[in-house]
Amino acid sequence: MYRAVINLPASEEPAIEPHTKHEGPYPTPGQAQGRITFWENYLRDADSGQTEVQEGTITWAPYIPKKKRGGKGGRA
Repeated sequence: MYRAVINLPASEEPAIEPHTKHEGPYPTPGQAQGRITFWENYLRDADSGQTEVQEGTITWAPYIPKKKRGGKGGRA
């Protein structure tokens, strides 16, 4: 899994604090890079901001439901 990470600078109009935006997940690095290219072009006008592609993994584990509390009730 991949995601695009965009560090956006502060701006005065509208008043926005610096913040990080994450887009994804994407199945290939190329798709995340496509979003990076978009943001680099967008931020070029402001001559600010930083971007990168990050890779991550998903760990699957068995789902074990929690025991229900109380002894009465349930399905009829």
